[in-house]
Amino acid sequence: MTDYTKLPIVLINNYLWALASGSVSGYAAVPSAVWNTSTYEYKPFYPIDENLTPNSTTMPYVLYDFMFRPPDGTLWPINKERAIYSIIGDIPQIFYVKNFIFDTLRKFDKTASDVNNYINDPDIKFKSIHVYQDNFVLDEKRIDSYKAKYITTLTLSYEYTK
Repeated sequence: MTDYTKLPIVLINNYLWALASGSVSGYAAVPSAVWNTSTYEYKPFYPIDENLTPNSTTMPYVLYDFMFRPPDGTLWPINKERAIYSIIGDIPQIFYVKNFIFDTLRKFDKTASDVNNYINDPDIKFKSIHVYQDNFVLDEKRIDSYKAKYITTLTLSYEYTK
């Protein structure tokens, strides 16, 4: 039976955080100047509602949402989704995190293989992961709250079987 509580985007988030924090075998943690992972109590990936962030003073953090895409033709076994990452924090830190995420996820089927090897999930197998930046004009804006924060976005498009 299919496990509907297992979200592919969360598996990608877990891989990114493990890689950034040095928990993936053979990879060192990213430098603290890029993303100081030791200051976080929780993984800083949250569904789109910013109010769900347990400690939004720890920055940067990533808000995400995803949507399903239709299959190509009649190739129904391949599931497709598109996700938006909104990276929120201080400038220039958000650009460093964006560069890290982009560099990590930009290798299509190689990225999918790396994620599959890390998550080792019997149900979900990624076939391809693409990352790009759609909303250049909308990016790098200040958002107001109790502390000034800035936002930049990346778009993920991924295919998997389940």
